[in-house]
Amino acid sequence: MQRKVCKTKAKEVIKRNYWRCFLVCFIVTILTGGTLLVHLRNNSNVTVQETWPMNAIEGKTNSDIVNEFVHGVSESDTFFTQWDGFLGSLVNNVSRSGSFLFGILNAMNQFLFHDQIVAGIIIILGAFISILYWIFIAKVMEVGRIRFFLENEEYAKTRVSRIFFPFKIQKNFHIAMVMFQKNLYQFLWIFTIVGGPIKAYSYRLVPYLLAEDPTLKTQKVLALSTEMMKGHKWEAFCFDCSFLLWSIFGLFTLNLVNIFYTNLYVEASFAIFYKQIRETYLKEHTVSYFTSDLYLDNPENLDTYPEEKYFLKERLGHKFLKQFDYNQHYTLTSYVLLFFAFSMLGWIWEVCLTLFSDGVFVNRGTLFGPWLPIYGSGGVLILFLLQKIRNRPGLTFILTMVLCGIVEYGTALYLETFKHLKWWDYTGYFFNIHGRVCLEGLLFFGIGGISFIYVLAPFLNSFFRKWNSKLVKVLCVILVSLIACDFIYSSKHPNTGDGITSELVEKRNNS
Repeated sequence: MQRKVCKTKAKEVIKRNYWRCFLVCFIVTILTGGTLLVHLRNNSNVTVQETWPMNAIEGKTNSDIVNEFVHGVSESDTFFTQWDGFLGSLVNNVSRSGSFLFGILNAMNQFLFHDQIVAGIIIILGAFISILYWIFIAKVMEVGRIRFFLENEEYAKTRVSRIFFPFKIQKNFHIAMVMFQKNLYQFLWIFTIVGGPIKAYSYRLVPYLLAEDPTLKTQKVLALSTEMMKGHKWEAFCFDCSFLLWSIFGLFTLNLVNIFYTNLYVEASFAIFYKQIRETYLKEHTVSYFTSDLYLDNPENLDTYPEEKYFLKERLGHKFLKQFDYNQHYTLTSYVLLFFAFSMLGWIWEVCLTLFSDGVFVNRGTLFGPWLPIYGSGGVLILFLLQKIRNRPGLTFILTMVLCGIVEYGTALYLETFKHLKWWDYTGYFFNIHGRVCLEGLLFFGIGGISFIYVLAPFLNSFFRKWNSKLVKVLCVILVSLIACDFIYSSKHPNTGDGITSELVEKRNNS
């Protein structure tokens, strides 16, 4: 093996597809609890709470490192702002505990169970979830990351979504079990002292072999990896050592060099290293139980891997969404009925929220009828304006948050300016803008908007089409007339009172 050849080709691969390589490494680092930032300190009396068992399994979690870094700068817990709302509570708990998982559990405990669950139960539950997450998500995502880099060597437009390859072929549970047993055997070999590092390199190709053939059984893949690594363990060790200076350099740049380059460089290099070993081994041996993926070598000179030609059928994306025919056409009467449907659902949601949290019925909104036009307006806007990108749910979600945020902020500004009252106030919430919008609310609108576009609107529209056309037109006229009267009356006598509005001046003084 020639390391220079592997590394030179890896640099070319990264240069050709840098941002996708970066996103893959960054996403998997986040999902597997890897290190994001490190902070070098010589003299510090700050003690950082260690998180178990995440620390025992994978080393420090992302939040441990970030929390240590922030404490090193501030040297005081007062650095952290105490935020309101569920998302704010989550941020507060993560900041204090240094763990995403325990922060989430404690935030749920405070909101759902009013702090009734004792800390011991949360720790036990957190430990259990951590172990399950490490087995069924973290290790599977590592195989997905390797799959991306194996394809990316030959295919110029390999998509980031290839990291979910194990889940698409529905072999994630099998991969999780194989990876768990591999790590267990590797751990037990440590007690033989010499066998530990040897077996670490003997089993080095296990995730690569699973990324190519996820049907391999544990004993088969361990035996194949051991056989293929004969004569190459020292080469792999030297390969690891060749990145040592890069890792040290990354350490002195708060890990930023590793995040933006070294991690990509290492993954691309070892993917090529594996392919060289695989090519040599398969020329000299016949392995009946291993299905070699010929299309990893791009024999047809394509831009992306031909998923339809893989020997395992991949699950089609958005299969659940497609059954609702979310690209259907909406008429004017459809938009009117959907506006009222979403306005009424928004009213029911806010009334129920107040009823369950405070135990009282409050007629929410500026109007007196059972509707909140801000929900209906947002729903119709995203349905109409985002129709050309409905096949891209991720982008649709982001733009839904933006559009709904503009509607909510604009409405709040109008009401404060002309009515001198506030019907909602997010002051104190995490990432709020003048108390008119906040990240928590925008996430809710994003989730609600996605549900509306892909599920609720197509379902309701199909239901409305079954109605008599004259009946639909009459119903639209009646509903529009009723809400118009409500608007006219409430423009001079808006719906106000306890639990509905607050004085603008009073809120400003309190904030």
